[in-house]
Order: sequence, then C-alpha cells, then structure tokens
Amino acid sequence: MNILFIFPLNEPYNNIINANKTAWKSKLNIHKNIKKLDCAYPTGLLSISTYIKKHHPDINIKILDCNAVMNQVAQRKNERFENFEKYRFADFLKEALSLIDGFIPDIIGISTLFCSNYQDLKPLTSFLKKRYQESLTVCGGHLASSCYDRIYEDDFKIDAIAFGEGEIPFLELVKAILSSRKEEYLSQSPYWITKEKSKSEIEFIPQNKVIVDLDEIPPFDLSMLLFPEAYFNSTRYFFVIDSQEDQKEIFIFSTRGCPFHCVFCASQAVHGHKIRTYSIDRIKNDILYYYEKYNITRFVFYDDHFLINKDKAIEILDFISEKNFIAEIPTPAFFSIDADIAAAMKRAGIKEVNITIESGNENTLKKIMHKPGNLKKAEEAVDFLHQEGIIAVSNILIGLPGETKESIDKGLEYLLTTSSNWFQCFVAAPLPGSELYKICEKNGYLVTNYDLSTMDYKKCLVRTKDFTSEYIEKKVYEMNLTLNFVHNYDIRKGNYTIALKLFERIVNSVIDTHAFAYYFAAKCCRMLHCNEKYKIYKAKYQEMIEKYPFWREYANQFHLEELDALKEENTHPYQTALL
Repeated sequence: MNILFIFPLNEPYNNIINANKTAWKSKLNIHKNIKKLDCAYPTGLLSISTYIKKHHPDINIKILDCNAVMNQVAQRKNERFENFEKYRFADFLKEALSLIDGFIPDIIGISTLFCSNYQDLKPLTSFLKKRYQESLTVCGGHLASSCYDRIYEDDFKIDAIAFGEGEIPFLELVKAILSSRKEEYLSQSPYWITKEKSKSEIEFIPQNKVIVDLDEIPPFDLSMLLFPEAYFNSTRYFFVIDSQEDQKEIFIFSTRGCPFHCVFCASQAVHGHKIRTYSIDRIKNDILYYYEKYNITRFVFYDDHFLINKDKAIEILDFISEKNFIAEIPTPAFFSIDADIAAAMKRAGIKEVNITIESGNENTLKKIMHKPGNLKKAEEAVDFLHQEGIIAVSNILIGLPGETKESIDKGLEYLLTTSSNWFQCFVAAPLPGSELYKICEKNGYLVTNYDLSTMDYKKCLVRTKDFTSEYIEKKVYEMNLTLNFVHNYDIRKGNYTIALKLFERIVNSVIDTHAFAYYFAAKCCRMLHCNEKYKIYKAKYQEMIEKYPFWREYANQFHLEELDALKEENTHPYQTALL
C-alpha cells in the first residue's frame, strides 16, 4: 500500500504570490518574490505516519509539504529571473506532484490545521481527484474536525474526514482497506465523517479516539519527508528565537490536551481537556535517538504544557544540558515559570521565550478570556526570566466580544508599565471549534459574508456594539508601534543592545521596509556610538517614509522627530563587538 500525506500551503496561494505588491506591510522571502513561508515540522503527519509504520512496516508513506516545494519554486524563479505572473495554482500542484512521479497513492491524506487552508482546499482536492481517480482522499486536523459540515456543503472532493486525533482512526482505515472492508468501515466508524453521515436525517455525532499512552507512538522517521533538510532549522521562522543555523533541531510535543478553557482556543476539539504526557524516559530516549540518527542537538518543546510538571521539566532540561545539547520552549505557560524553572531553562541554553499573557486588562483576562493565571503571576514570570538573562516576549490579543475601547486602552496603559522586551500584538480570531466562535455565531458578531480563509491574527472578522472590525485592526497595529517602538521597554531602561538586537531582527527577518524599526535602531546606535550603523539606519528610515505613505502617516501620527545629523566620532570597538 502507498500513502501520500499532503501538508498544504500555510496561506492561500494567491496571497503568497501577490505579497510583493504590498512590500510595506508584507513579510517577504529572501528573494522578495513571494510571502515568506514558514517551513516547520509537520509533526501531526509524522506522528500518524510513524504510528502506521509501527503496525505495518511494509507500507510506503511519503509526506509532501507544499511550503517546502513553494520555497524551492521561488528560489528557482529568482535564479532564472522569472516571475509568478503566469504561474497558476494548478501549475504549482503539477510541479509538486512531479516530485513523486511513479508513486501512486492508495490513500491521500490532507492535513487541514488552519483556516487559511480553506481557500485552496477545493481546487487542491479537485486536482487530486482528477490525477488519482482510484485513490481515497481524506483529510483531518483542527479545521476539518470543526468545519466538516461546511466542507461537504461546499462540495469539496473529499471522501472522508477524520475527527480529532488521527493515529488510531487512520490505522483502522488502513486495516479496513487491507481486508477489503473500506466502505463498510467508513460507513460505521464513529471516528470518520462522510458526506452521507453529514447529510443524514439521523444526527451523526463523531467521536474522538485518542492514544492514552503517548509512549505508544514511535519517534519520528524523518525519511518519510520529501525534504527533511528543510526542517532542521525551523525556528529561524520564529521571531522569538535566535536560531543557531549550525545546529539541527527537532520539534517535540511532550504533552497533548489542556485542562483549561480559554475562550479563543480550539485545540480541545482535537486533543481534549485531559493532559496526556510522554514519560521522562521516553523523552530522554527520543533525544538520544534523534541525536544518534540525525545528529540533532537542538530540541524544541512546542507544547503549551511542557512545564506542567515542574520536577519532570527540570529533569529533562538538565538532561539536555548535561549532554551539551540545546533546548527551546517557544511558548511556555507563564503561570508555570518560577525561579527554579527559569534557572533550568538558562542551563539548557534557552535565551528567549514567548509567554502568552494575552491581555493587560485583568478583567478581560479572567472574565472574557478565561485564562489561568493573572497579571501579577505574569509579572513574576518575566522577572524570573530576566534574572536569568532570558528575553521575554508576550502575545497580546484584542477584539473579543465583551471588550470595549475603554477596556482595551486600560490594558494598553498597564502593558506600558511592564518589563516584557517585546509584544506580539494580534487580533482575536474566532477559530471554528472554539468557544469564541460559538459566541460570535450565536450573537451575530461575525462580519457579513466573512471569508473563513482570512480568519487569522491580523484580519478582524468580529464587530460588536462596542467596536468595528476596522477599529480593531487599526488599534492592534497602533499598539504594536506604541509598545515595541515608541515606548520600548529596553530603550526606556537603557538596554540599547537588546533593543537594537530586536529592531534588527525585524528588518532582517520580518519586514525590511519597517520604517519604525530603522528609526529606533538608529536611536540605539546613536546611544551605543555605532556611528556607521546609525547613518545606515537613518538613511533607511528616511527612504521608507518618503517611499511609502503608510509609514509617513504613522511617523506623523506618533510625532517622530527628525534624526540628528551625526558629528564625526570614533566608534568604540567594544560597542561594535556587542552587535
């Protein structure tokens, strides 16, 4: 049997190839010809594939990540001085599938994690059905588990949808096909949703079949990835981590499930509320396995509850430290961070983390978001991290029903008094499967004729009696400029080296047209006596505000003063070395 798993483009195809038309606000790739695409380990597909291979080692499985292919296409077009003007989505799919010529899948499994997958899902499935007419086409993931009725109503060419976690349902499907019971199994299984079940007069309630003991899932076999080398430095796409390019890394999810009920979270629709964990010995053995087989020395724990068991977390972090490896915990729960945890993180080589505070308004945090922890605990977590020299980035969300303009401003006032080194400011997205989505749908808060594929953390699809969607989109960007640039914590405290590091990361890794980043980078360079850099960043700032009205308007709104002409001074060699 042959199985092809497909990880779709992270964003709609047209958004990716047209991003360079809005260079002043788009995150572009190094060639400036498409939107920068994150290429991170498809851990869900790897887990399902590895679990299947454990029980049926003779099955051939390939994992095709469209993001890795698109990055290769962009590089090739750059080398040939070609553009995307006549390159259509169908052309891209032909090129992607040409990489597996001769491999005819019996099953095609599509991962649908994000709302942004929705726009391309119909043309993708139609293309696959025409190319592989005898193949069974299925999908799963957060989006499919939450929107299966809508997918079938829109007539997507999908034979079945796996509900919840995919390991056991997919293994059962494989066994049914091997025993010639495919139709019978799909019609009777509570874990698979078909069009017939979705449209049946008898209500069908799908069930989530999870693996209770996560140790049953073998360590990942990376040979199933078409381009394993594309993922060895996945964290270079993260703003919060200063990735070491000379170290290979792997993503590890040490837990599944969450006991909390945050209003905007949809993960419980797939993983449930009960926390399941890998054992300590299993995690240690996996670390050694990845090191010995792939020479991986950087281990990224990308689950929210890695720190849920303090003693276990410290033991794992110290194990990594003793082996002279590096750990990363990109999004640790702030309410689990204390002095001991922060010290262990430092010993394991962690330099930066993103703690998801979500709001600077205590009432919003507790009564609207239903977040565990509180602002006092968040402040303490940042202090513990700073004591160990770890940079703290915080996520902030606005635009939830129940918030008002006044409560948002109150939250901003509080955040201006905190010690976070940076804030990632987002629009609250009512993801299907979340309580927030149900609230918005029930009360008519979703904007008219909203496009599901635009539901992300920049586009606001919510409006209430207290705010419009346009107000939230504008406000969230003004908060970003206020917190990170105009009133930057590190500049206020005289930590110019740290501030400059983050401003330079913006222009080098995020948006190289960011006028405010150039402006405040120049200010830091002035204080650090880095005269040559000061001149460069001053000139770049001037170029951006002259070229883009977008930046000129914000510069006027925030009353950015003209940067001084620089007197000739000698740059201190020590200050240069700091950068």
